[in-house]
Amino acid sequence: MKRIDLTKEPHSLGEVLTLAKSEAVLIHSPSGEDFVLESADEFDREVAALGASEKFASFLEARSKEAGDIPLRKVRQKRGT
Repeated sequence: MKRIDLTKEPHSLGEVLTLAKSEAVLIHSPSGEDFVLESADEFDREVAALGASEKFASFLEARSKEAGDIPLRKVRQKRGT
């Protein structure tokens, strides 16, 4: 991971993005906060989209309220086996 300390030397956004293409970049800001920047793949974009989806959040909330496990005996009874 490449570390960039913006308190010591300014870097343009273009420079930081170029570095992030090849490896993750830890950016230390003048305010003392740290940020990690790295290239996003399709999975990362999908996770971000789902995280912003109210419909998906509602689905997860409904699922979390469902009853617990179904005993194997009851599954077999339903299937008739």
